[in-house]
Amino acid sequence: MAFLIVIVFFVLLFGGVPVAFALGITGMAGLYFSPGGSDLLAILPQEVFRSLSNFPMLTIPLFILAGTIMAQGGIGKRLTDFAEATVGRGKGGLGVSVIVSTMFFHGISGSTTADTAAITRVALPSLVKQGYPVTFATALIAASGATATLIPPTIDLIIIGVVANISIAGLFAAGVVPAIINGIALIAYVLYVSVKRNYGNMTRTSLRGMYRALIKALPALAMIAIILGGILGGVFTPTEASAVAVAYALFVSIFVYRDLKLSQIPDIIRSTLELTGMVLLLIGTGAILSYSMSFNGVPNQIADGLQELASNKFVFLLLVQLIFFIVGTIMDATPALLVLMPILTPIAVDYGVEPIHFGILVEANVALHMAVPPAGLALYAACAVSRVPIETVVRPLLPMIVLLTATMLIITYFEPFSMWLPQLLHLVD
Repeated sequence: MAFLIVIVFFVLLFGGVPVAFALGITGMAGLYFSPGGSDLLAILPQEVFRSLSNFPMLTIPLFILAGTIMAQGGIGKRLTDFAEATVGRGKGGLGVSVIVSTMFFHGISGSTTADTAAITRVALPSLVKQGYPVTFATALIAASGATATLIPPTIDLIIIGVVANISIAGLFAAGVVPAIINGIALIAYVLYVSVKRNYGNMTRTSLRGMYRALIKALPALAMIAIILGGILGGVFTPTEASAVAVAYALFVSIFVYRDLKLSQIPDIIRSTLELTGMVLLLIGTGAILSYSMSFNGVPNQIADGLQELASNKFVFLLLVQLIFFIVGTIMDATPALLVLMPILTPIAVDYGVEPIHFGILVEANVALHMAVPPAGLALYAACAVSRVPIETVVRPLLPMIVLLTATMLIITYFEPFSMWLPQLLHLVD
């Protein structure tokens, strides 16, 4: 039955069927051809409802709404200006400021695609003006968006926490240091290339200019502190934090920066509903496939196969990264997480891997694929806004992909990078 499920899924996928429908149809096919198949199909609405009625799922639409408000309410512009005033000086300074501001940006919205598109609109003209080729600038923004994917409150970490029954607050804390490692590696590369090729030469900002940029950015920076500090400090749950993020983003955008007009609210809500609908549809149909695979014993078959191949946890983790790397070139991260995380997490625990660390090393792979064609959403978003063909961006992007691959392996095999902060905050035993 496992073979049938795999064949049906890939036939549908390569036949051009949308991923969400491919997941649902494959799951129904697996159940239909099982003993008592017609009776099992009647259970599917309950499985879909159960997967979507999980309380932490509320964080997804709320963080998407907060990110959309932020993108249109001037918050992102102030963060970018602050990054340029502080680190955007000299050769490569503007490139560094793009990386830093993207990480700031993601710390509020949690949506890589929205963040990358917003940063591209704000930063690309300045990068080109400073001498960066448009293809390199687009590649840099795409890689920055991928790097920031580990910064909480990323939606992928929420999904990992829900489907694999891992502490979402613990995952949020664990993602901070690995994200910084990715960012430092990318900053070092951008500085090297910029000096070598004479990219960028921003005028040094005066102390007065830095002070003004800081004052303007304080409400935006306070939003990051409130959301992450509140979650990691135990003041409120991730679900409550998402509601706080929406309220704060509205207040700052309307009353502080005054860049958001009430007439824009319907468009913001429409955009939020569209993106939320896509994510929740994937989760619902993914639940159908997960139920089908569990009923047919596929997780046990996969576990037995992996344990035969992997003599120890280090080999197992390498196999996991290879699986996600291959799957990530075919489909978006969400269906891969929905299908694979419930299967692989118990096996990882049996090998002695801390569940939070396992979630982060998988998310590091997801972050890498955000910039890898053909399924890289950050790459698509950057190219869509810059109007540059993806094939022209691949060459300058390749060294950055190699760097992110190297940091992914470092994060995978050095557990303290992901576990230090959760342990410090007593989010794990």
